[in-house]
Amino acid sequence: MITIRNIILWLGASLLFAGPAQAGAALSGPADSAPRGKVVGAVSVVGALQKPRPLPVFKSRSFCGASVPDETLLVTPDGRLRNAAVILRPLSSVTAARPKTVILDNRHCAFTPHVQIAPLGSELLLKNSDPILHTVHARLGRETLFNVGLPHWRQVSKRLDRAGVIKIDCDVLHTWMSAVIIVTDSPYHFVSNERGEFFFDGLQAGAYDIEIWHERLGRQSQRIAVRDGGTTDVDVVFALEKKR
Repeated sequence: MITIRNIILWLGASLLFAGPAQAGAALSGPADSAPRGKVVGAVSVVGALQKPRPLPVFKSRSFCGASVPDETLLVTPDGRLRNAAVILRPLSSVTAARPKTVILDNRHCAFTPHVQIAPLGSELLLKNSDPILHTVHARLGRETLFNVGLPHWRQVSKRLDRAGVIKIDCDVLHTWMSAVIIVTDSPYHFVSNERGEFFFDGLQAGAYDIEIWHERLGRQSQRIAVRDGGTTDVDVVFALEKKR
């Protein structure tokens, strides 16, 4: 005889055994268990290298000093290149980069960081940690995107809504100051570190185009393959111009 008590017990048992099975199916889906690949590499230079001379300071010397380091070509003693922008683009899928907040500061008469990569749509926070006036004049090609005066107390936000290489100068006769922001729609990007290295992890298997850009040495690209659970090694070599 079927009673209300029997029905309640049957429903409770059904829920008890159905719960773990459904949760297990959700946790063990193909997207979660698929192995991922890695890309590791280094950027180096060959040719006769002369260490860049310090840049002369023509204004605000009481604070900045007589010269500042030249950050446009930073090479380690073993020929590795720092501040090269590396961007990966998968051929089989389109994945948009997530916007975030990036910061460009003025510290001791230099833009910091000198080179950075920002996802398309990010907010750029402009700061001035120096006690003197700076400006941030940003150009995309020959077009001025913005030109902002930054006394020490001021902070300004700008949206980076156009992809490309943005070059930045300071217009108050701080002629030695420069910086670069590369705006990209790819979520896979890296600026080569102090050892000239770059790393990507958690990549889906497949073919990728890899682009490497440096402000003085130009641009290179190659096509690479990423394997499930494997590591792809990439070596990038720039040739220095011959001295005339």
